[in-house]
Amino acid sequence: MKTALLFVTFASTTFLLAQQTADARGFIGLALADIPDHYGALVQAVKPGGPADRSGVQPGDVIVAVNRTPVDGAATMSRIIGSMSPGQTADLSIVRGSGSAEQRRTVAVVLGSATGGDGAAADAATNEVPARSRGDEAANTTLGTLARPISVPGYVRLTDPLEQAFTVDVPSGWQSVGGLARRSALQINPYVRSLSPDKMTYLMMGEPTMPTFAPPSQMGNAIGHPEGTLYDSGLGGLTLVLHYLPGADFARLYGQSALQGLCPTLKFADARNRPDLARKADAQWPTVIPSVAYGGEARFTCVHNKQEMEARVEAVTRTTRDNILWAVILLQALIAPRGQADKAEEILTHMAGSMLFTQTWIQRQNNLSQQAAAAINARMQETFRQERAFIQKLNSVDENFESMDEIVSGFSTYHDAQTGNNYSLSNTNPNKWIDPSTGRIISTPTNTRPAWAPAYQPLTKR
Repeated sequence: MKTALLFVTFASTTFLLAQQTADARGFIGLALADIPDHYGALVQAVKPGGPADRSGVQPGDVIVAVNRTPVDGAATMSRIIGSMSPGQTADLSIVRGSGSAEQRRTVAVVLGSATGGDGAAADAATNEVPARSRGDEAANTTLGTLARPISVPGYVRLTDPLEQAFTVDVPSGWQSVGGLARRSALQINPYVRSLSPDKMTYLMMGEPTMPTFAPPSQMGNAIGHPEGTLYDSGLGGLTLVLHYLPGADFARLYGQSALQGLCPTLKFADARNRPDLARKADAQWPTVIPSVAYGGEARFTCVHNKQEMEARVEAVTRTTRDNILWAVILLQALIAPRGQADKAEEILTHMAGSMLFTQTWIQRQNNLSQQAAAAINARMQETFRQERAFIQKLNSVDENFESMDEIVSGFSTYHDAQTGNNYSLSNTNPNKWIDPSTGRIISTPTNTRPAWAPAYQPLTKR
């Protein structure tokens, strides 16, 4: 929530009044407005002495749910209140403040009567449902029809904040974070996340905690590295023993773990090979090591904010021809309302195509010798400290997307036994995992650690 929201021109304003019979209309005493391209109903004014005023509702509050039913704008709130009678209690889920000062709370308001007791009778004539809901009550009863078409007014350039390694186009007005996560001097993972203003479209590039992989082998088994083992591959890098997964298979695996925590009821739809993605990744990430790359895509359906969603994951994996190592060299994903995934993919494709690594950084990275890399690793603690701060920003974007479902599920406190830190996280998916080296948090619906993320440790619910 940004303070600037309070200074825009709003599409419609209404003093809410239940649309029942004249002698049974509930009254809450709020002037509400839509927030263009944002979710919720903004409180513009509170009637002195009215029900909402007595319960502590304040101008500037944003109401995102009533009795755990999500509110996308003033019309939806009017409809919900309109189904209630005087004397009933409306539990308002409210966002107050912005940025670091943002607070979430629930306020219980006992509805009054529009014809007496609250000084509201004189206002009754102006208490109308907003124009956009008149004659369209059937549509407003189905939350699945409320998603606005994806709109991108333009792009702005985002620069890796830690090493200035790359720049990338991100949609203007969206919440975007990105950076370069280092496992070690020679193991790096660029990532970008962009969330639309209405929190309904989420675009993802890269995964900051991705290790490299080694297929299981007789030699590995002999030295205590069976499949599933995570070991130090030298100079601080991490390698996971896992059989090779072509792009389509890895896309499905990643989606079923990383995306399930973001979009409840995720269901696999289909997967297919994408040779075009492999060609694109080979061109962007060339290598002199004899190897082969395979690209693929997996598609899913899920429900977010009571709306049907589409999710897509695209991945390219590359394996050495001697079957010694393999890696994920392209990974991108999206979650968007049903029917809008193609537009979301168009935006994501633009972002991926715009990523540009600076020549200075490339030259510096390519010139790293083994000795120089060892020296860099000795100084990595400060880098890791800075990196954790940026990973926390990535976690906050995930949490903002999940917040649309948190309205119903609520929050709980989760504890990190290793660091002693506590986190207030959504109950939408109850199992939480944290990467000890970066602080990256992911959610899963079951108590099973993602196969690609063996370093993650469970957070305990308090």
